Amino acid sequence: MVLTGVAVVVITLAAVFAFDVHRAWHKFTVEDSIHGVFFPVVRALDEYEHDHGAPATNLAQLVPKYVSQIPSSALVDSVQYTLLPDGKAWQLSLHSTALDPPRLYCCRSSNKYTAEEEKRVLLRYHSVWVVLRD
Repeated sequence: MVLTGVAVVVITLAAVFAFDVHRAWHKFTVEDSIHGVFFPVVRALDEYEHDHGAPATNLAQLVPKYVSQIPSSALVDSVQYTLLPDGKAWQLSLHSTALDPPRLYCCRSSNKYTAEEEKRVLLRYHSVWVVLRD
């Protein structure tokens, strides 16, 4: 009887652990995929700014010299590129509902975020992306 109880506890703990590992792996693969698809755009934006002395006014300016096309991903619901109010910095925003809660993946040339945005930060990764609650 005791052995059966121990076995049930061990199996339950193993199942919980396996579920947590699966969830963490899924989160990692989603975020790594988003980075892999859109990092070339970030690099292209940096190269464009280096070459022209100012940021691109839109993503179309990157094609075809810096990237062959603006990528898309089933994991990203929308892509938005904006110049920040100072006109000297840009932001690439990727809205995604692939994970819960929905996320906003941001890359800014300035890497500066407001105090309100900092409160929404879920994580930072690859020293490129700041992930905010959307």
